[in-house]
Amino acid sequence: MTGLRWWAALLVFGEHISALELGTPVGEEGRGTADEVLHFLFGTGTIGVSCFFILSGFVLAWTYRPEADTVRRFWQRRFAKIYPVYFVSTVLAFLLFAGMGQVPGAGNVVLHLTLLQSWVPVQDLYFGLNPVTWSLSCEAFFYLMLPVLFVWLRRAGVRTLYAVIGGAVVLAFVLPYTLGALVELPYPDKEMISTGPVGGPFAYWFTYVFPGFRVLEFAAGVAAALLVRRQAWRGPSVAWSLVICLAGWLVNATLLPPRLQHEAGTLLPFVLLISALAVADLRGAWSPLRGRRMLFLGEISYCLYVFQLLLLAVVAGALRPALAAAGVIANADAALPGLLVGPAALGCLLLCSLAAWAAYRWVEVPMMRRLRPRATRPDGAGPVEPEASGASPASAAGRAGAAPEAAVSARTRA
Repeated sequence: MTGLRWWAALLVFGEHISALELGTPVGEEGRGTADEVLHFLFGTGTIGVSCFFILSGFVLAWTYRPEADTVRRFWQRRFAKIYPVYFVSTVLAFLLFAGMGQVPGAGNVVLHLTLLQSWVPVQDLYFGLNPVTWSLSCEAFFYLMLPVLFVWLRRAGVRTLYAVIGGAVVLAFVLPYTLGALVELPYPDKEMISTGPVGGPFAYWFTYVFPGFRVLEFAAGVAAALLVRRQAWRGPSVAWSLVICLAGWLVNATLLPPRLQHEAGTLLPFVLLISALAVADLRGAWSPLRGRRMLFLGEISYCLYVFQLLLLAVVAGALRPALAAAGVIANADAALPGLLVGPAALGCLLLCSLAAWAAYRWVEVPMMRRLRPRATRPDGAGPVEPEASGASPASAAGRAGAAPEAAVSARTRA
């Protein structure tokens, strides 16, 4: 499942690179052919965030051990994982804005440093520094909720767990449409991203950014993990789950209205795929996301996600002038030739990936080691080495005491 994180980050990257419209002259309303292709493939790339939310709920529910760990230690580990990289990205975003003569306000900075920006329905605030980090504000809320959510769902029956998944899917379809049709509370903020005509900025914030709504995906991931732990999950194989995800992406991109494209069309397919990957790990069955390369890409995916938009903002300001100076395009507002759009996008991906690797190696890993709590042996004999972050569900189950019967029976079948 670590490898899946890379593909989720890639979807978000694709959405951002397609928004640059490199193959279209600056100021022109229509898109060039190459940009139309990128928009078709990645125009709904925000579903990658939905995948992250579901995957986060699944993995944390799989490894969470309230009987052998404390809530404080759990929160400390999550802080050590996400905050150092987040803090560095926030500082860089502040410096980037300050360098352009647009110094962010103190309230904006405080909201971001405290991971509270997504609770305020004003686009200039929740997208105010590094726009992608609104999702980390949601994640922080999920981490606070997990101890309560886990204890409640762990006591629930199998039918209730399936009902939680089904209810999350239904609400993801119903709430955006209902709120958009019934609520008109437009806030007088300057929109960086169009919120559309239905429901105004408030409905956009509530159904896309608001942590209280996005917790539906996290809860679905938690419920799916508990079903797999109990060996009660009944779902398609990895291969069929991939087909369903592809169909869900196609329906989401071509048939659903924009208000539903953030999570509704792919919520259930992602739950099926993540659960299928976990079951495949337990049984030693086929999975396309195993291997050292996919593990490495998955490990750097968090840094790729956090830093990509800052790097793309720099690229957007420098690429066309550089190509114009080199005589490749007529001027700094001209479109890139269609054959260069794809290589330019791949070059941006390589640049962002190298930066992500550097941040992973020199910020994320050392700060995790420094800030996370020391693990101790059950007999009190001394510290133990912590688990690798990319451990498979089967190995995690065996070490953590999470569904040991599932791990043993899986080894037997394999």
